[in-house]
Amino acid sequence: MKKIRLTLALLIILGLACGCACNKKKDAPANPAPTTDETKALNAQNNTFAFDLYGKADKPGKNLFFSPYSISSALSMVWGGAKGNTAAEMAKALNFTQGQAAQHAAYKELLAALNGIGDKGKAELSVANALFGAKKYEDLLLPDYLKLLRENYSSDLYSLDFSNPQGSADFINNWVEKKTKERIKNLVNEDHIKQSNDGLVVVNAIYFKGNWQTQFDPKATKKDDFYTSAQERIPANARPVEMMHLQSDFPYAQLPGMQVLELPYAEKDLAMLVVLPDKIDPLKTTLNADTFSEWQDALSTREVKVFLPKFTLDLTLEGLSEMLKALGIKDAFDANLADFTGIREPGKADLYIMDVLHKAFVEVKEEGTEAAAATAVVMATKAAPGPGPEIPVFRADHPFLYFIVHKPSNTILFMGKLAEPPKLK
Repeated sequence: MKKIRLTLALLIILGLACGCACNKKKDAPANPAPTTDETKALNAQNNTFAFDLYGKADKPGKNLFFSPYSISSALSMVWGGAKGNTAAEMAKALNFTQGQAAQHAAYKELLAALNGIGDKGKAELSVANALFGAKKYEDLLLPDYLKLLRENYSSDLYSLDFSNPQGSADFINNWVEKKTKERIKNLVNEDHIKQSNDGLVVVNAIYFKGNWQTQFDPKATKKDDFYTSAQERIPANARPVEMMHLQSDFPYAQLPGMQVLELPYAEKDLAMLVVLPDKIDPLKTTLNADTFSEWQDALSTREVKVFLPKFTLDLTLEGLSEMLKALGIKDAFDANLADFTGIREPGKADLYIMDVLHKAFVEVKEEGTEAAAATAVVMATKAAPGPGPEIPVFRADHPFLYFIVHKPSNTILFMGKLAEPPKLK
């Protein structure tokens, strides 16, 4: 019995153009902040997964940026069709502690809250989901699974001719580009479609663009040095950057070995948290959801002199499948052990995960921030101390961490590390 590869794509700042749709559903209606116990539990689980994945992805001296929310959302859509030990392993790795019904209902509520932010007109934030299935096996897709995707993830459903792999890949990539405003491109390729053996591609796309509540003055931006090591501030470790400057009131904390700064966006439900450690690599061993909450709890508003580099990054999270295996998702990647009989009729073109892909984009400048990410799961068919009297200086001239957070739910939408700024053009 052969299995199918499912390509799951989560996109943060990407736009995809759609061609041939079968069964489309509009975005979920706007909703205020998530309030149910299930959704609160989901947000804590997602943040735990975010730091678990960061621990696997982080490499000394290398930039990193990804959307943990996008990755967990895409995998949750696939988990919705998993059974037995496959489902149990995925739930453990993703920190899903609730049953299937409660987990998917929580994602539904959070999705509505995130998409509702754009309706307020102060920021662009949109999340989209889609399933791209092979026309050859469209009749084998279980109605209950399609209903789950439509009702809980507002998923578009498409039936594509996978015998035309380039055309199918182009269609999926165009959809991603449209949803992310052309920030994420070429997420999947012809080989992914060929090797899926008439499988599936499940896609989640998220896009964000927002202005700071207090913007930096471009006239105050000057060329400065960014040291790739906080310990050795020598010319060999210096890289020129455009350093933005602003002095104003911000939530701030001086903690042992680090400074923490929150930069609110004009949309009050969103903010960037910047963590500037004295020594960034040793911090990795203590990074988790609990310390993240401790940083937030320590913040208090006061006047701060802020120096933050402008930067743009376009990154691929290499080796994501191996990271997920290391976190405990094993059977799902095994053609002989994977059980996704909740997606297709059992015993007919069964599925396993062939690969998981993720791309992300971020731009930080005087006006604000733009960010995007995409995750694709390819499935194949079987065959601080108190501040002193002086105004503190937050000078981010060496490696730092940064997070874009949905404050009502405290969900980390994006997270990254700037270790080495891109070269100035």
